Amino acid sequence: MKLLRLFLLVLSASALASPSQLIEPRVTLEVNEGFCPTGAVVPLVPEAGDPPKLNIWGGYCYVEQTKPQAAKTSLFTAPRFLRIYLTGYSQSPTLAIVREADGAKFFLEPWDPSLFHWGSYDYELPSDWQGKPVRLVAADTGVKGMWRAFSEPLAGSGSAPMGDAARILARTSLHFFAIMVCALAFTAMAVQRGVRSLVHAGAIFLAGTAAPGYCIFWITLLSPTLARYLAVTVMVASIVGLVFIYRKLDGDGRGLLKSLLTPILLTGAVALMVGSAGFLYGGMRHPLDAAARRYSHPLPADNEIPFLFAQGARAKHVPRPLMSDWLSSDRPPLQAGIVVEQFPLISKPRDLSYMFVGVVLQSLWIFALWLLLTAFRLNPRLIALALAASLFSGFVFLNSFYVWPKLLATTYSLAFLAAWFGPKPKDHSWLTAWIVPGALLCFSFLSHGGAIFALVPMVPIMVLMRLAETKRMIAIGLFAFALYIPWTLYQKLYDPPGDRLMKTHLAGVEQYDNRSFLQTAITSYGLLTWKQIAYNKITNLELAFGRGFMDLRSQGVLLGNLLSPDGLGKAAQLGSQLRGEAFFYIAPCLGLFIFGPYALCAGILKRFRTLEWRTACLLWILNLAGIVFWSLLIFGPAKTLVPSGPYSMIIMAQAAAVLAFWAVSPRLAVVLTFVQIVVNFIIYGPLIRVAWPNSVLPEGILHGDTLALLIVSFVAVLVLLTKLSTVKASS
Repeated sequence: MKLLRLFLLVLSASALASPSQLIEPRVTLEVNEGFCPTGAVVPLVPEAGDPPKLNIWGGYCYVEQTKPQAAKTSLFTAPRFLRIYLTGYSQSPTLAIVREADGAKFFLEPWDPSLFHWGSYDYELPSDWQGKPVRLVAADTGVKGMWRAFSEPLAGSGSAPMGDAARILARTSLHFFAIMVCALAFTAMAVQRGVRSLVHAGAIFLAGTAAPGYCIFWITLLSPTLARYLAVTVMVASIVGLVFIYRKLDGDGRGLLKSLLTPILLTGAVALMVGSAGFLYGGMRHPLDAAARRYSHPLPADNEIPFLFAQGARAKHVPRPLMSDWLSSDRPPLQAGIVVEQFPLISKPRDLSYMFVGVVLQSLWIFALWLLLTAFRLNPRLIALALAASLFSGFVFLNSFYVWPKLLATTYSLAFLAAWFGPKPKDHSWLTAWIVPGALLCFSFLSHGGAIFALVPMVPIMVLMRLAETKRMIAIGLFAFALYIPWTLYQKLYDPPGDRLMKTHLAGVEQYDNRSFLQTAITSYGLLTWKQIAYNKITNLELAFGRGFMDLRSQGVLLGNLLSPDGLGKAAQLGSQLRGEAFFYIAPCLGLFIFGPYALCAGILKRFRTLEWRTACLLWILNLAGIVFWSLLIFGPAKTLVPSGPYSMIIMAQAAAVLAFWAVSPRLAVVLTFVQIVVNFIIYGPLIRVAWPNSVLPEGILHGDTLALLIVSFVAVLVLLTKLSTVKASS
C-alpha cells in the first residue's frame, strides 16, 4: 500500500501535456529537388493540441523514382523540444536538423518509420543548440519504393500526456497473474500430494508456466474455438483450484507455497521495472519497433516472430513464409504457445499486450536462478546479491524488453539444472525425478534452439558427478524427446523443412535448398581443408574468450570522459559502441565479472574452498564446457556471437563471478557488484539520451507517470531482494 500511495503521489505531480506551438515565421522549403506538398500517400491529421493545419512535404511525387531527392527548409530558431510528423519507408537516416553556424547535424530517426501512417515524434535538442539558427535537411535514397515525408517542425511543450503508466501496470499485472496462478495451481496440487522440497516445488512451478501454453498451442492448430474455451477454463479452474487446495493444505504445505511467493513477486516487480524503463520515453504506439531500438542499434524484427506465429495459429492459417523469408518451423513455438494461451486476456492493440506477456516471460529467469542457487544451499544474502548483479545489467534490460525468447530458454535451462542438483527425489519420485526435469529440458529447447549449445555438453558432466543416477538422466532425456516429437512432426509435415537455423549455424548455409541438413553439412565441410576447419574453430574460440580487458579499458575511458568538462559527447559515443559490443560479444556483457575465474585461484588455500567457491567452480566448468562445445560445433569462422548462443551462459557467468568474489571476501563481492551496476546504469541509462554531432538524435520525451511507475517498481525490487536476503529457505 505504501508503494501504491507513492506511485499515486508522483503520478499526481506529473504535468499534463501542453499543446505544441507553430514556429514563427512559418517554415518553408528554400531548396526543393523532388519533394512536394502532396508527397505523402495519406493526409496528415495532427493530434489534439497541435495546430490543425501543417505544411508537409514528401518524396512520393511520382511513381518511377530514379534520382536522389533533397530538400532544405528555411532557417528557424532551435527550440528546446522539437516535434515533427514523419511517415515513409526509408530505412536509413534521411532527415537531419543542421546547425547553420558549423553544419553540425543530428539525424531524426524515429523508432518506427510508420510506413503509410503519420506519427508524431518528439526530440530534445542539445542545450548548446537551443536558440541557434537551424534548418531541416531531407534526402531521399533514389531507390524505387524508398521515400520519406515530413511536416514543418513545431516547438514542443516538453511534457507528455499521461496514461502510459496505467496501461503498463494494468497489462503487466494481468498477464503476470494469469501465468503465475496457473503455475501455482499445478504446484499446489503437487504439494497436496506430498511434495515438500522447495527446489522440487519451484521446478514444478516453472514447468507449470509453460505446460498449459504448449498444450493449448497444439489444440489451437486443430480448433481455435476449442482452444479459446480451454484457455479460459484452465485460468478459471486454476484460480478456484488454488484457493480450494490451499485451504486444505497443512502448515508445512502452506509454508512451502509461501516460500515461493517472494521470488515470484520479485519476477513480477522486475517485469514491471523493465516495462516502465523501456517505455520511459514513449513508444507504446509501436511497441515492438520501440523495443528494437531502445537500448542498442536497430535490431531485426525477431521479437515479433512469436506474435505472428501465435496470431497465425489462432487464425488456423499460419502464413508461409511467416515473416520475410522465415518459416514458422524455423523458430520453436513455446513463447507463441503461451501467447495463444493468454489471447482471451489480450486486448487491442494486441502487439502491446504481447509485449507485456513477453516481458513477464523473459523475467522468469530470475525465479530460475534463485531456484538454482537455492539448490546449492547458499547464503541467502549471496543469492540476493547474485540476482541483483544480473537483473540490473544492461544485457538483461535489453533482452527482456526486446522480447525474443532467449531469456525464456535460459529460464528452463537453469530450472533443469536446479532440478538435477537439488535434493534427491523421495516422495512421488516419478514426478520430481524425471517428469518435471524432462519437461524443463524440453521447454528450454522449445523456447530457443540455442539452448542446445549449453545443455548438451553439461549433461555428461552432470552424469559424471552423479554416476548412480545415470538411469535417471536417460529417463529424463527420453521424456524430453517424447515432448519434443510434436514439434518435430510440425517441422517435417506441416511447414517443412524446419532446419534453416541448423544449416545456418552448423553448416554455414543461410539460403533455403532441398538438401537435408546432413547433406548440407557434409558438403560445407567437404569444401574446406583441415587447416581451414581448424582456423574456423580457433577463431570461434578466440571470439568467445576475447575482448574482455579491451572493453574494460573502454569503460575506464568512458568514466574519464564523464569527469572531463567537455567529455559528455565522447562518453555517449563510447557508450553506444559498448552497448553494441555487449550485444554481440560475451566479455562486454560481463564487465568486472570477467575477473570471476581469477578469483577462483584463491582456492589454492584451503580456507577459501568454501561452499560458495565449490559452487562457483561448478558453474564455471559447466559454462566452459558449453562455450567450447559451441565454438567447435558452430561452423565459423568467428561466429560465436552472443545472439547465436545460449543466454544461460551469461547469467551463469555473472552469478558464478559473484560467488567467486564472495568466497574471497563478501565485502569484495558487494563492492564489485555495486560498481558494475553503476557502470551499467550509466551506459544503458543517461548516456542513451545524449547525442553527439552527426549521430541519431534520441527520440521521445520523458513521461512523468511512467517515471513514477519505474521508481515504485525499482523500490519494490529492492524491498523484495532485501526480503530474500533475510529469509533462510531450506532446499
